Amino acid sequence: MFTPIHRALGIEAGELNSELIQKAIDERVEEASDLDWKRDFYNPKHSGWDEEAAKDLAAMANTGGGWIVFGVAEDGVKNSACQVSPITWSADIQQRLLRVAYAKVGPPLVGLEFHEVPWNGVDGSGSIVMLRVPDSPDAPHFARKGDGAFVAPRRNGPHTVFMSDREIERGFRERFQYADDQERLLQNRFEQACGTLRPENGLFLSLAAVPYEPVLSRKPVAMEVVSCYADQEGISELFSRDYSVGYWSSGEVKKGLRQWVLRNRPESHISYRKNLFDDGTVLGSYQVGLLHREDMHSEYYPVGEVNHCKNADLEAAVIDFVTILRSHAQERQVGGGFRLRAGLVGVANEPIRIRTLNTWSGRLDEVERGEPISRFQPITTDLAPLAEVNELLPIVSSFAQDLINQGGVQRLTVIPEVNDERPVTS
Repeated sequence: MFTPIHRALGIEAGELNSELIQKAIDERVEEASDLDWKRDFYNPKHSGWDEEAAKDLAAMANTGGGWIVFGVAEDGVKNSACQVSPITWSADIQQRLLRVAYAKVGPPLVGLEFHEVPWNGVDGSGSIVMLRVPDSPDAPHFARKGDGAFVAPRRNGPHTVFMSDREIERGFRERFQYADDQERLLQNRFEQACGTLRPENGLFLSLAAVPYEPVLSRKPVAMEVVSCYADQEGISELFSRDYSVGYWSSGEVKKGLRQWVLRNRPESHISYRKNLFDDGTVLGSYQVGLLHREDMHSEYYPVGEVNHCKNADLEAAVIDFVTILRSHAQERQVGGGFRLRAGLVGVANEPIRIRTLNTWSGRLDEVERGEPISRFQPITTDLAPLAEVNELLPIVSSFAQDLINQGGVQRLTVIPEVNDERPVTS
């Protein structure tokens, strides 16, 4: 992890630990537009604590993101770190601040990261909590102040000031421009993924995940780390039953331009490519058609049908992609979330068919029971792969449902269905 503290100390990215905090105090690291020292956490017993917290969060988000460090006092002269003052920390306290970020900041501020550093020294015992506020694509953010009033704060060096009308206007222009740029980048990456396999060898699913905050300062991923991705099992909580995702593993690991490529071996009749970029971007192309070519499988599989696939294989490919995205985001330390797009690519001028097994007989359903897809509509959603799996599951479930529903398949087979509060996809 690289923070403003590392920058001020002139050291490389590293762990967030007590040694780093002590060094910042010894070197009297000063506050900056992206670094704010706070002796204490917001006291809920004090009136207006939530408005103060909302102001600090919105100000940091409106200035390109940064870090708020609780449990370190500043000297009051140069706004430099001078003493540790450990605080008490718990999951309830963290949730309290997350609620403020959602309810007292507009648009709601998401993607906050909390890093607790245990402390036990002459200053006392407790925790130093380092809060990372992301560079938000939704800036400018407004903080609630009083009854119905809002202000747009920003950081000016170590201080917080309020944005002028012109600054707010410029902020909105930049927000819309950023959204346009992100859309173009995502579409470019998605088209790149769509061009990696040959649909005449079997229908394939292409996916692209682009981080809202690309990684710029970390060293490239080591080959031994990427090799571990190649054969990892899918996230178990994303399966409603046992199902193999082994179609797209046990291949080759190749170095590309600022990326690693995982791909099938040349002798395999099942193709796939997974591109892991140094900036955190992940692309995936999974052959999901013609996985079986022998007539002995025809009772349970659309053998010989080049533009056909089974919904279960589509779901398994989604799980595989989310699993490797989660691993890569963890290694790259991408905490701000991703924009994800997926679509099926088949032979032109022939409809795509998503097939399923009959609930009663267990055999392949008649082709007429589904809906022919003359043009597959790509599905797009937001995904935070490092979230708790119980938070991840509804998004993945909804995403997979939108994929298979286009082919007239109503129910998921491999991924658990979560029908409550389905997130909006487009």
